[in-house]
Amino acid sequence: MALTFFSPQEWDQILSPVLRAALPKAGICRNFPCAMVYAPIALQGVGVPHPYGLQVIKHLDMLLRHPANQTKTGAFLEAVLQAHQLETGTSYGLFQQVYSNTSILASDTWAKRT
Repeated sequence: MALTFFSPQEWDQILSPVLRAALPKAGICRNFPCAMVYAPIALQGVGVPHPYGLQVIKHLDMLLRHPANQTKTGAFLEAVLQAHQLETGTSYGLFQQVYSNTSILASDTWAKRT
């Protein structure tokens, strides 16, 4: 999950066969709405976390942890962020930019999607 990026629709397509097989084993109707499968238990859902949310959390964890620990991955991530800044032609960092203003300027990369 840390190195790839799938949209929520792609995750739903990937998990559809898994849920159709796993829900009946858990005693839940296989046609149960996905919104309720991913809803928290406190709201009467099944409490299965959506993989898209886990993917975003993993990306942010990588961006925060590796540069702070000065790992090789952190150096690569810093280079990616600097390349993104260079590509957009701005004088400030990726996370200081207004996404809707600069998203059209950058190519579709891991950093842009994160």
